[in-house]
Amino acid sequence: MSDAVFHTTRWTMVLSAGGEGPAAERALGELCVLYRESLRTHGRRRGLGEEDAEDAVQGFLARLLSGGSLAAARQERGRFRAFLLGAFNHYLADARDREKAAKRGGGRVFQIDTRGWAALAEEAGAATAPDAAFDRAWALALLAATLERLRAEHAAEGRGEWFELVLPCLGGREAGAPQAEVAARLGLSEPALRVAAHRLRKRYREVLRAEVAQTVADPAEVDAELRHLLAAVSGA
Repeated sequence: MSDAVFHTTRWTMVLSAGGEGPAAERALGELCVLYRESLRTHGRRRGLGEEDAEDAVQGFLARLLSGGSLAAARQERGRFRAFLLGAFNHYLADARDREKAAKRGGGRVFQIDTRGWAALAEEAGAATAPDAAFDRAWALALLAATLERLRAEHAAEGRGEWFELVLPCLGGREAGAPQAEVAARLGLSEPALRVAAHRLRKRYREVLRAEVAQTVADPAEVDAELRHLLAAVSGA
């Protein structure tokens, strides 16, 4: 299976395989690695301290990757983002139940850090809803993964330096990119550089769609999911 196909079928692969087998395990594991920071952000917004949020994510992913927690994952669950957030919220609810039980004697549980919550709210200027914070962190992780795929593509073609030079120009002249300087370093005219930047933007959009596609079960959901995540980044 080619890398491009694998990247567009990860969540479908997990669903169709029921989370069993090397291919499904690899797909689920790579998805979790990409978006674990989103879970940690969500945990902090739910009131966990830094250390406890990390512990919660570690424990949750360990349970998820064991395979036993995927029984509820069905095609109708649609988006991996929705499935992962719902499963993590359920895991945190279980942790709170364990916290109550611990008052009667038990092991370590995740303690709510109200000071951490207040600090996060102050940093954001307002108490951002935990689910909204999760979506924003998820979208940022997806954009970062897109950029890394593009970087790897160009490096494999021996164009790594070219990519790093053209990358600041993706925003266009209005973004203040040093186009004249970049064009001179590449031995291009500024119009030729703008054409190169346009082509790179087009490839960026293609890769971004592919990254979104790997987290939905139905290709028809890609556009809606992409709009949602871009809105999450912009705060719309």
